[in-house]
Parts: sequence; C-alpha cells; structure tokens
Amino acid sequence: MAVGDHVLVPCTYRGRDIYRWMNDLGILHESYDEVPDLTRACRQPSLQPVGTPQRRALDLAALSAAGVEICGRLVGVSGRRAQISGSPANLIKATDLKQARLLERVDAHVAEHGIADRVGPVDRPAPTPMPPVVTELDLARFSAVVWATGHRPRYPWLDPALLDHRGALRHDGGMLAVPGMYVLGLPFTRRRGSNLLAGVGPDAGLLCAHLMGHLRSPPQAA
Repeated sequence: MAVGDHVLVPCTYRGRDIYRWMNDLGILHESYDEVPDLTRACRQPSLQPVGTPQRRALDLAALSAAGVEICGRLVGVSGRRAQISGSPANLIKATDLKQARLLERVDAHVAEHGIADRVGPVDRPAPTPMPPVVTELDLARFSAVVWATGHRPRYPWLDPALLDHRGALRHDGGMLAVPGMYVLGLPFTRRRGSNLLAGVGPDAGLLCAHLMGHLRSPPQAA
C-alpha cells in the first residue's frame, strides 16, 4: 500500500473516544480567524479513525502487523515499473510526533481537572514501524491496482473571481464576496470541526443569522 501525508490519532485514548477529547480540549472549536495559517489548516488530511463498534485501530502499524507492505506514495510509472516516493519515514515520524503532542494535551487536561479516577490509564500507541525504503516496484508482481486518490472540489458554474488559484472558494467564515452567497461543510469553514456532522449545525446557525440580516436589508440598486 502506497501512502502519503496523513493525520494519525487513536480511535480511543484513556477509555474515551478521541473526538470527545478533542471537543473537551476545545480543538474542534478553534476559530478560522485564530489559526496562524488558515490555508495550511484547510489542506490538512482528515482524521482516519475506524467507525466500528469495536473501535479497532487500522493505522499503518495495524496494517503492517497484518502483513501489508507499506511504501511511499506513487509518483509515476515508467514502463512496467512504479516509481515510489522515498519520504514515508519522514511523514511517519511527523505524524507520530503530532499524535504524541495531542495525547500529551489530553494527559495535561486530565491532570489539570483531576479526573484521572474517571478515565482509563495512559495507553500511548507504540511508535509506527518504519517501512523499508522502496523507490521502485515491479508492476508484474500485482494482479490488481486500487486507486484511492480522494477528490478535489470543482465549481465550474461559478464566476472564477470567486475562486482562488487552486480552484477553492474564496470566503470569510463561510461568507462569499457576493452578498447572499454562503458555504457550509468545508474544512475550517468557521471552526476546525466545520466539516464534521457535529460542526455543521453551529456554523449553519451563525450563517443563517447573517442571511436573515441580508434578506431584511433593502435591495441595492442595480
């Protein structure tokens, strides 16, 4: 499996769902005008916890333990050989470090609020094993290829002036430059959790209030 940049978090930590911890820490409520680099924050990969009742882990460590060979992302094909990025080790180290910082914040929150007796013990995930460095793969080894490349939004029906150089919507907290045009559900529309089911509602309430003000205002002359 070829992998690129990703965000690593455990499904649960110290007996609680990781999203509950992120909510308690205020991470999901961080406002779009409070982050130092909003563009970079919007482009961060989504979290990858597995939504099963067992809340089992399915990260790179679990896949490696199951016998899946991990390599860097595919960067090209030459003849019958796939060219592979040699950077997965750096990406894995970075994701492990970010995960450790998040869990340290959880531990500090537990200590600060004196709730250690109401949560589970510290159960930090083991470091992700480093895959061997692979820069080429012989495609003759494989009988099937599954492309899981994600998607990018496209807005061909909109005035290009409403889009940035990457084709993303230009907006300020969900409000577009054209009066009466709004957007919901994008990463960091107004908060870090704006693209989550639990985050759309609060954004919708604020934007609906702004929309009502817009509808009550007298129409502008053409």
